[in-house]
Amino acid sequence: MELVLHLSTGVSTSSTNTVGRFANTRAPISAEQIKTWIRTPGATVTVRPVLDLAGHQPVDSYEIPDRIRRQVTLRDHPCVFPHCTVSTSPTTATSRCDLDHATPHGAGGLTCQCNLAPLCRGHHRLKTAGRMTYRVLTPGTYLWTGPTGQWLVDPTGTHDLHATDPPDQ
Repeated sequence: MELVLHLSTGVSTSSTNTVGRFANTRAPISAEQIKTWIRTPGATVTVRPVLDLAGHQPVDSYEIPDRIRRQVTLRDHPCVFPHCTVSTSPTTATSRCDLDHATPHGAGGLTCQCNLAPLCRGHHRLKTAGRMTYRVLTPGTYLWTGPTGQWLVDPTGTHDLHATDPPDQ
């Protein structure tokens, strides 16, 4: 079991007592649940370095460093194509999503969490072929445009800005 904790200044003042989520399901977890699991005999606890999901540390290369890859996959759990649910969960045996440079690296796009988005292989190919395009409005929020309309994808899901479904291929 992998448990990812997201802590912010609001945690200590929050009335919800939700301070974490399961990496594979994103289900919310309370501080009490976490304490109970950690105290369970035989439990193994591994502490990983803190990642600032809003951090901005671009690199000069096309290749994506592990720390940036983890930032993006923790921020954007599924493929960010409209209505897609293919997971980027770090607990999945093999990641089924590619990280796409929204502005291509060769055209001056940064290799940074602000310019990367997870796309499953099929939707990555669809975007690369030019059948759908997207812009990063803010890290984690995307505006997709296709032949039948526009969709806004954000942490709460897909919001149709036009009533027609996006193409599958």
